[in-house]
Formats: sequence, C-alpha cells, structure tokens
Amino acid sequence: MKKYYYLAAFVSLLVLSWLIQTQSSRFYAQPIIEVQTVQVAADQQQIQGIVRNGEEAGVLRTVTTQYTPNGAIHPLYQTGQQLLLQKEGDGWQVQAQKRDGYLFFFLALFLMAVVAIGGKKGLRALLSIFVNTGLLLLFLWFHKGNSSFSLVFLMIVFTIVSLVLTMGISCGFRTIDSRKIIASLASVLLAFFLCRFAMDLLQDHGLRYEEMSFLTRPYRSVYLGSLLIGAIGASMDNIVMLIASLDEIQRINPQTSRKERLAIGRSIAQDTTSSMINVLLFAYLSGSMPALLFYLANGWLLSQALPMHLSLEIVRTLCGGFALVLSVPLTLLCFELQRRKAR
Repeated sequence: MKKYYYLAAFVSLLVLSWLIQTQSSRFYAQPIIEVQTVQVAADQQQIQGIVRNGEEAGVLRTVTTQYTPNGAIHPLYQTGQQLLLQKEGDGWQVQAQKRDGYLFFFLALFLMAVVAIGGKKGLRALLSIFVNTGLLLLFLWFHKGNSSFSLVFLMIVFTIVSLVLTMGISCGFRTIDSRKIIASLASVLLAFFLCRFAMDLLQDHGLRYEEMSFLTRPYRSVYLGSLLIGAIGASMDNIVMLIASLDEIQRINPQTSRKERLAIGRSIAQDTTSSMINVLLFAYLSGSMPALLFYLANGWLLSQALPMHLSLEIVRTLCGGFALVLSVPLTLLCFELQRRKAR
C-alpha cells in the first residue's frame, strides 16, 4: 500500500511544481517575461518576451543582454523560459531565470526520499542539517559583529556544540553516546592541531591563498576554520559506523575477547577509512576543477596550475584523512573503556 502513497505524493509534487513554475508570476513585484524569440549577434542577444505580471501583463517587451558562449555569466536563453527583469537606467536587463518551480521540485524530492528511506532517522538527519546550518550562520554572524574574537576559537566551539547537537538529534539526548562524542572530538581536534603545527613549522610554505584574497577577514583564520568543519563529517561517519558494528557484534556474541574485538574493528576500519579518504579527496578536488581547467586553457603548465589551485584542497584532504585515521584507535579505546566501566 505504501508504494501507492509514494506514487500519489510524487504525482502531487509534479503538479504542484508545475503550478509554481507557471502560475506564480503574479506574486512577484518585478516584471517577468516569457521568452518568445531570441536573436544572437556577436556577444549580444535580443530577447522578445511577453510580460506575465504587473500592469503591463500581456505586453510584448524587447530586452537586449550580453551572451557568453560558455554560458558561465550570460547564458543563451531559450524560447519558453521565464526571465526576471530589473530596471537599469532607462531600460531593462535580465536579472535571472525564474526557476522556483524546479527548485521546489528537487528540494521536495530530496526531502521525500530521505524521509521515505530513512523514516524517523531521516527526519532527524534533516533536522540536524537545518540546526547545524543555522548554528554555523549564527557563529559567523557573531564574529562579524565581534571581530576581536578569534574565528578559529569560535569554530572550535562550534565543532563541540555541533557534535553534541548532531548526536543528540540523531540518537536522542537522553541516550546520547558519549563514546561517539569523545572519539569524534578527540580525532578532529588532534588532526586539526597536527595540521596547524605543520603549517606553523613550515610557515605555510607551498600554500597558495590567492583564491582567498577577496576576503575581508584574515584568510589564514578562515582557512583553519574550514579545516575544522571539513574534518567533522568524515570522522563522525567513521566513528558511528565502527561503534555500531562493535555493539552489534558484542550483542550477538557477548563472549568475544578484547583481542577479537580489536581485530574485527581494525578489519572494518580498513574498508571504511580507505573509501572515506577517497571521498574526501574527490569532494575537495571537484571544487577546484573549473579554475584548474581555466588556467590550463590559458596556457598555464600543469606543474604551475596544480600548486596554485590544489594546495589548499590537498591540505584539507590531509586534515580530514588524519581525523579518519585517528578516529579508529580512539574509537576502539573509547569502546573498551566504556565496556570496562560497565562491568
């Protein structure tokens, strides 16, 4: 019966998304046109469209805007698209394409998938995402108004609070597992201070901060804060999986010796750690791909482009990798200490 509920929810989502995309123009204060024709000449495109809202609804309006072949800044617009306009001088310019219906569809589809697959735990995971995002924004807002506070210190506090909240929301604050929190905090902070010690020792030699030159805050503090945040997720995932596996093994066979538990834990960690380090590497490198390709296309040698754009990502990967590796012995230690205490 559930599959029919899911099918009905998906169809309802499609219909609602279509209505938002096609009928929500009346709720916008700025003009929206539906593209009828597009004529391209050199780096310009002349767009004719019918106004969908406001006092001029139904009027044919012509707008001229720039066009870049790669579509990075000024894409080539297509017939049927809806465009938001903004006043510039005596004319109008395209501000953005109207995508609210599409955004609603994919966001709602993601939320439905998480809830359908994860159930109550999926709902808790979504709540954890919203809480952690809001908490991070709150810390950054506080630092903006109180720049005398160290950003690195604030991110350390955020790491501690975020770990407690995440574990509490996911597992319940009454049954929160201290082993997961202690192992996560210890692995993240040890990895962070290890990387910071190496950076101080080498005086940041080889690190290229040019991409962060637009920041109005000390770029090194911002980068160190990002190292902390990046290491949280990787170590937490590994620790939760490892402790859950050991708890299940202990439940099935309470007579398992400490030597056997350590061997099983190491075997599990070997599989999870190697794959998670690769996930970290690919996640960080993917953000540098556009800039790397841009410099290579403009004649830079690979040996010049790699240090320029990948040095910061490699250190992020190393910090997350250290947190992952350290999480294994720390998790096994916390597990054994808790077990000894429970006797």
